[in-house]
Amino acid sequence: MVMSSPMTSSSHGEFHEFKRKKIWVDKKTGYKCMMLYPRWLDIAWGGHPGYWVWNCYKETSDENIEVAKLAAVCWLQVRGQFKMSELSPGVDYEIAYIIKIKNGASGWELPVTLEINNLSERKVQKRVVSLLEKPRGDWIELNGGSFQTNKEGPRDVWFTLYEHGGHWKKGLIIKGIIIRPKI
Repeated sequence: MVMSSPMTSSSHGEFHEFKRKKIWVDKKTGYKCMMLYPRWLDIAWGGHPGYWVWNCYKETSDENIEVAKLAAVCWLQVRGQFKMSELSPGVDYEIAYIIKIKNGASGWELPVTLEINNLSERKVQKRVVSLLEKPRGDWIELNGGSFQTNKEGPRDVWFTLYEHGGHWKKGLIIKGIIIRPKI
């Protein structure tokens, strides 16, 4: 899915954890949503400027967030987690990765794997997606899967995007992970 405007639905809400996370209430459903920005995530080699570059991106008219730009890696792994208790209980949610593939990107011959580990249901979802066929230069969403929040207390959901094929890849920008009600 190509987005006409990068995450305009998250332009309202409250930043948390030093602009690493944003939470808001969806106007259509009345349920909480969450955006996890790259500094919230565990990005393999993310602290090494030869592999990843961090730049500011204008989120709203008065807020900047950091995005992670892939310079080059042969081991791509982006992981994160959140607590279900931060969302509305008893709701079906989906996770989507907000990314951009730059013009001139290379090394995406092998697909990436998107994985969700919902500890409360003790199940793992995996999706395999080819970035080779995705549009260049536009923000796009990669659907990472779905889960239902429980009412039994704080449970963690873990998610991962990875490609461990051992060949070099470049040209990916990660804006964040959006968690929103599944429509």
